[in-house]
Amino acid sequence: MDEELLETESHGLEITSAVLHVLDGNHHNLIYSEETLDLEEPTVSAYVTRHISRMRKDIRLSPGTFNEGSSFRELAGKYFHHELSLIEFSHQALESFGTYLSEEEPGSFDVLFADYRFDDVPYIGILLLEGKPAVTHMTDVTENGIINTISAGSAVLPPSTAKLHSFAVVNLLSYEIEYVDDTKWNHGISVINEKILDSTGGISKKEIVETVKMITEEVAEEYEESPVILMSKVKNYIASNVSEGLPVSTSELAEEVFDARPEMKQAFLKRTEEHQLPEETELPKASVSRTMRYQRIRTDTGIELVFPTEYFANTQYIEFVNHPDGTISIEIRNIGRISNR
Repeated sequence: MDEELLETESHGLEITSAVLHVLDGNHHNLIYSEETLDLEEPTVSAYVTRHISRMRKDIRLSPGTFNEGSSFRELAGKYFHHELSLIEFSHQALESFGTYLSEEEPGSFDVLFADYRFDDVPYIGILLLEGKPAVTHMTDVTENGIINTISAGSAVLPPSTAKLHSFAVVNLLSYEIEYVDDTKWNHGISVINEKILDSTGGISKKEIVETVKMITEEVAEEYEESPVILMSKVKNYIASNVSEGLPVSTSELAEEVFDARPEMKQAFLKRTEEHQLPEETELPKASVSRTMRYQRIRTDTGIELVFPTEYFANTQYIEFVNHPDGTISIEIRNIGRISNR
C-alpha cells in the first residue's frame, strides 16, 4: 500500500492499547499474554496501526448483531466501564475460540486484540492472524566446519500488507459490529460470530455492490438493453459518490442509470427490495478500485476494450450505435495518439 495514502486514511486513528495471544490449536498450545504490547516500539506500533487501518476500510465488512445474552457483549460492557483490563477481557472472550481450535478444528492463530479510537469513538478490534509455515536457513558448526542448511521454521505472522481473512470491529458506544470471516472453517460456520462474538451476521458491502451489478444485468437483459452501457453508469455513479464521500443510494442509482426508462427503474427497485438491500450504503474510498473506474468489454469478434466509465455518457469520446440488423458499432473519437501496451 502507498505509505502516503495510508497516512491520509489513518487520520483520526489512535491505538490506545493492544495485546497479542498465541492460540496454537495444532499443538494444543494456548499462550495468553499477561502484558499488553509496547506501542512505543516503532515496529510494533506500525504493524498494529496498519492492520487496524486496512481492517476499517475493507469492503468485505458485514454488519452484525449481538445475540441476546452474548457473553462477549457483557464482557465488552465490563471492559468499557473499567471492570476488566484488556488482558482479562481478551482472555475470557477467546476461551471458546481457543477450545474450538484445540478440540474441534485444529488451527494456529495469533489473535490481536486492540483498543483504539477513531474520531474519538472507542472501538475494539479482534484480528485473527493465521500463522504460515516458514522455511529459513540455519547455520551450524560441525567437526568439519560451518554448514549452512535449510530448515522448517516456526509459523510467522502475516505482513501488514496482507489481506486478513477473519476480523471484527465492535463499537463500544453503540455495540454495532462489523466483521469479515472468509476463513474456510469446517462445515461453513462463521467462527467470528459463533465462537467469539456470539452474534448474527448480515450482508457485506461487497455483496451489496455485486448484487446491484447482478440486478442491473438482469433488468438490462429483460428489457433488451445493453448491459455494458448500464453497467458503466452503475460503476460511474458508485465511483463518483464514493470519491466525494457520499453514500451509495439504490433509489438515486436507479434514477441515474434508468433515467430514460421508468419501467426499468421500477423493475430494478423492486428487485433490490426482494434482495433486502439497504437504501444507503457507506463504501470506503479504497473500494473504488480500477475495476470500478473502468469498464472492460469483449466483443464476439474477440476484441477487448477498456474505457473509463465516465466516457460512456460522453459521445465526445465514445459512442455505441445499434444497427437495424442487430449488430453494434463502437466509435472512438478524439484520439491524439495510440501506443502499444
